Amino acid sequence: MKEFKINSGWNILQDVKDCGEELAIYSNEWGPVSAAGQGFSEWEPIDRLTHLQLLFAKQPYFGRELRSFNNAPWWYKNEFVVPQELDAPYAVLRFEGVDYYCKVWLNGEYLGEHEGYFAPFEFQVGSLLKRGEPNNLVVKVWSPWDKTTAVYKMQGGDFRMTVHDMMKGTYEHSDGFIQRDVNPVGIWESVKLLSYSGVKIEGEPLVKTQLSLDASSADIQVDVPLSAQADDFEVTVCCEIFDEEIGLKQAGTQQVKTLASGTSKVGLSLSVENPKIWNTWDRGAPHLYRVQISIYYKGVCTQKYTCKFGIRTIEINRTAEETTFILNGKKIYLRGTSYFPDIYISKLNKDRYSRDLKAMIALGCNIVRVHVHVAKPSFYELCDELGILVMQDSDLNWLHPDTEEFKDRAVHIFEDMVKGLRNHPSIACWVCMNEPDIWALAIQMGMMETTESLPTSMMHVTPGPQLVEALKKLDPTRPYIKGSIQHFDLESGDMHNYFGSLIGEQTHYTDICDMPEKLNTEFGFDAPACAENLRSIPEVYSRLRRMIDKKDGIEELQYYQYRLLKFFIEHYRIMKYRPCSGYVQFLFSDICPQSFYGVYDWWGIPKKGVNAMEESNLPVGIFMEYKNNPVAIWIVNDLLEEFTDCTAEWIVTDQEGKKLFSGSQKVDIGEDSAIRLCDFTFPVAKDIHYDVRLFVKDACGHMLTKNVYHDAFQHPAHPKGHPADLSHELGMRVFGY
Repeated sequence: MKEFKINSGWNILQDVKDCGEELAIYSNEWGPVSAAGQGFSEWEPIDRLTHLQLLFAKQPYFGRELRSFNNAPWWYKNEFVVPQELDAPYAVLRFEGVDYYCKVWLNGEYLGEHEGYFAPFEFQVGSLLKRGEPNNLVVKVWSPWDKTTAVYKMQGGDFRMTVHDMMKGTYEHSDGFIQRDVNPVGIWESVKLLSYSGVKIEGEPLVKTQLSLDASSADIQVDVPLSAQADDFEVTVCCEIFDEEIGLKQAGTQQVKTLASGTSKVGLSLSVENPKIWNTWDRGAPHLYRVQISIYYKGVCTQKYTCKFGIRTIEINRTAEETTFILNGKKIYLRGTSYFPDIYISKLNKDRYSRDLKAMIALGCNIVRVHVHVAKPSFYELCDELGILVMQDSDLNWLHPDTEEFKDRAVHIFEDMVKGLRNHPSIACWVCMNEPDIWALAIQMGMMETTESLPTSMMHVTPGPQLVEALKKLDPTRPYIKGSIQHFDLESGDMHNYFGSLIGEQTHYTDICDMPEKLNTEFGFDAPACAENLRSIPEVYSRLRRMIDKKDGIEELQYYQYRLLKFFIEHYRIMKYRPCSGYVQFLFSDICPQSFYGVYDWWGIPKKGVNAMEESNLPVGIFMEYKNNPVAIWIVNDLLEEFTDCTAEWIVTDQEGKKLFSGSQKVDIGEDSAIRLCDFTFPVAKDIHYDVRLFVKDACGHMLTKNVYHDAFQHPAHPKGHPADLSHELGMRVFGY
């Protein structure tokens, strides 16, 4: 198979009145004269394929002018000559990424259409290609605004929610996350012409692993989908498995098959002796294998396919009392963060992903939740290599149509995600929907009135049950969460807790002390970036000038984020398996310059929230149980390693650094344990600001872990104006300023 990239030479225009199809803009004869009076923009060359807002908008992250990008469709055209070396009789035109709807024509012939933004798709074009003369490729692309709004009666007034008609989490999430006018659109990834001899691998082969009970061997099943353009194609399919670390071949097999026209599947069975098990970085090593598939036709290798995979098991123990992940037969306590690094996926690359994932590991995370989007392939490859688990959301979020037509579309796009990612050992769990039936939760909390005209349940009617049914067929080996936040549902089991944050100004983070949570997959607080970065965006600076210029204005909000995250994380660590099995902080980094949920800002600069992760999120930690008074000292070890003959120490000082008292105690720390080391109580005087320092040293006197609490019992108040005060013009929290 030979490849030719069609990434340069593109021209675009916007079809302001959406009449391009009617006027046959895709034909060779179409030109500006035939378009007279129809409202087209002019053909304009572009220097690269990316989201159109990144090419043409001065500020792609907010602004009413951005709405024009989605008010009418765009047309792309490219004239290319097929290279002589692409001389095989058959060819496909492959698109690696188009956002969101598109239709495609080649040399005036309609090829088909596609919906989505992350899944590659292709069309057979061998019979349509011209050799030795230009080919005319035309693509219509659009990503429209939703037209339906649901209105609910809430305390304090009506609450309006957009009914999302597209499966993309990257638009119109206007609560200080994604600004209302942002809706990415365009061909954002490579377009390729691939020539072949008549037989090719169709889509992604599936690699399934089955570990023996004693882990002495692993059965590997490789299912290869093949498409043939005619009957009686006799091919040999060879499959080899290599140890990725040392490069040595571990197994191999081949099969000869005569194919009929159309698509068929070749299944190959192999076995690996004494397999190396894939594990997370904190529980072992992320051992990988590589499968190589070679297709031979008439004795010539016509196509090769390789992918990495891992041998491991993953499941969930899920009851009314627990939601616990089991990795390779042992409980694993999840310490995670959510990831949505930019609204425009086209801006991201392997280096950026690598930087962020290594920073997550340095902060102790062993799982990352890819929040309501699908990342580029290199992200998942890095998670496999680095040994960090992935909780993968779909793009279904909040509220969608309840029609049969939308259900079918949603299931199809969901299946594209699963089929594209299921070979990655890092994928620990699928999340079918994020916060579905959020109106029902609002009713339970007394925030919303019960009315007769409630929406159709996504959890119980559509599309939730159909997504689960599809998932069980495509990937029965992995657990799933049907609806994230539905902690009472036995197909879900996690919750989101925003006390002291989005729940309301009247709440405080210490309110979680008496909450027995099984698994929390969202909590956090949005604190602004540093003043220097905010000043670099004039509109943001103008709106937040009083806060930015106020002494300690930003620092106070970042400090509150730090204290909230530290309190939440340590509460969950102390409650380890009683019943809490882990947590996922929201969010690792800001998604855009004016959205502030991250512990890193959009420019990659850490906020004070990073300190909470460094102090409280590492695999081995020592923690003080407290609220307004000290209660106990705990030691938590999430490693599969014990530490004997250790010494725990504590020092309490006042605001002047004067030691008030100290102590120590010997302790053996078992693997994957949470130990209540001792009672830790003393009378707290109102006029003293206490600093508490905790240490654990191993048998050799080396520091195993440490922690610090500055002004431990004086909790900062929930900041005034948060979370209610928003600038929808900028899509930004303004914190009462």
